[in-house]
Amino acid sequence: MASEKIKAAPKSAVKPAAKAKVKYPEKFTAQTIINYVSEKHEIPKAKAKEMIEDLFDVINAGVMKGERVPMGKLGKVYVKVRPATKARMGRNPITGEDIKIAAKKATKVPKFTFSKAYKEAALAAKIKK
Repeated sequence: MASEKIKAAPKSAVKPAAKAKVKYPEKFTAQTIINYVSEKHEIPKAKAKEMIEDLFDVINAGVMKGERVPMGKLGKVYVKVRPATKARMGRNPITGEDIKIAAKKATKVPKFTFSKAYKEAALAAKIKK
């Protein structure tokens, strides 16, 4: 009887569970995005929150090093230097009085450049009124 073959389970009985399609959230807040990611990838919410925070920490570190950091299909984020301005004379539009406008130092400001594909996709976007 050792020569008897054990029947394997039919292939139809060993199907992997199909992933249910997860709907996008109604409102896009930090918590709803965390819930969406945790449901879609079947991971705990704490792990999803940690992953999202790590993503933004890495982006922040790259930007603070002075690099242009790509944000997937969305665009790039970076820091730009706004040049200094000299002191100049201006005019008060209400009274017409001449005033001196003070000089400003050069400053660094965060910037975001959208990708061409995202700009084109935005033309077809729905707008809430």
